[in-house]
Amino acid sequence: MKKYNLLFLTILLCASLPAQEASFASRLRQFSPLADIHVRNLGLEDKNGSGTIDRGAGEGYETFIEKYGNADTGFYANGVIIGANNGRLEENEILNHYYINIRFKPAFMEETGNIDEAVTSYAYANSVPLVWLDDEQGTVMNAITRVLGEGWNEREVAEDEAVRMFNRAVQGMRIIGRIGQPSNNGGYYSLPEMVNRRAGYCFEAAQFGFWFFSELKINSVSALAALNQSISHEVVRLNSGRRVDYFGSSNRYNIPADNWHVANPLQSIGTYYRVKGDVSANQNMLEQAVIHDKHSIDNIGRLMDFYFNNTNSPNYTSIKTLGEFFLENNDIANILSARRANPDIVKNKVKIILLMLLVSYSETNNKPGTERISVLLQRHYPRDAVANVYLNTYSLY
Repeated sequence: MKKYNLLFLTILLCASLPAQEASFASRLRQFSPLADIHVRNLGLEDKNGSGTIDRGAGEGYETFIEKYGNADTGFYANGVIIGANNGRLEENEILNHYYINIRFKPAFMEETGNIDEAVTSYAYANSVPLVWLDDEQGTVMNAITRVLGEGWNEREVAEDEAVRMFNRAVQGMRIIGRIGQPSNNGGYYSLPEMVNRRAGYCFEAAQFGFWFFSELKINSVSALAALNQSISHEVVRLNSGRRVDYFGSSNRYNIPADNWHVANPLQSIGTYYRVKGDVSANQNMLEQAVIHDKHSIDNIGRLMDFYFNNTNSPNYTSIKTLGEFFLENNDIANILSARRANPDIVKNKVKIILLMLLVSYSETNNKPGTERISVLLQRHYPRDAVANVYLNTYSLY
């Protein structure tokens, strides 16, 4: 069987059993396990197994909005806002709304306590990477307490004071920045690892910020932006909209506020898994990346590439499942026309997904699928030399 070199990264073999394929495909249409904890504790129930909470389906959509506010506002993915006002609460909409508008609010402390306890217990019991959680030995808490003193997290502080405490904590632990590509340096550290090794990328610093401000009962999420065509940056964003960038890497770039987009904690777990999966060529980690952030073109593209470059034979079934999920949930025209600092990178990632789909449909003698992907490639990449080579090779029988 031919082997095709369509790379997000060069990835080695990891075989996938048919039963595992079916299980993973079904999980694409479900809430991730940690998201399900949030869903259930917020009075929602995915009765039809669609992976969303649908209006008019008796799943709690209307009650949620009445009690917690409108979360059907869309979420950022691949350069655009998707899912806004579509009568469905998608996973990222629910999570973003919870971490920005619900968590730690006095009226919702019961939900906050139940969710935090259940998420922590699940992570410990199921070996979920502690991206923004302390370990059971209290490694992170102990390190901060040595700097800030006992009881630092037991009093209410204003935002300015909280930021000063955050900076003092990181300085006191002597955390330095890591350099180079994360995938070339073993991937990202977990939060306890960052503290022990006293080094981190912007990603780890943002996760530490989320943990730190959570201890002070101040809502925060990550915020990400492309600084230029090759550099992306992540900071912690407080509920007021204030961005805290410990390393200061974004200061000289003058990035407009609208160019920063929110990433909730579960998406951060997806990022951690994806980079670790790149490093170790680990199929399970790459699949976990998709499960935790299903709309990320990076997560989907890298897993498709893994299936495509299987050294025995490409896993066409899984490639088609992932590619179709991407097409169902994204408008290619909007993604390609969105204004961003790195348009060529995103355009290339979309192209590679379409090329892998084209080959997969062609090699499995699926003429309707082949023709449909051919039309998309001709429409969006009419003068692309690589796309035309593949169209000439695979769009005809």
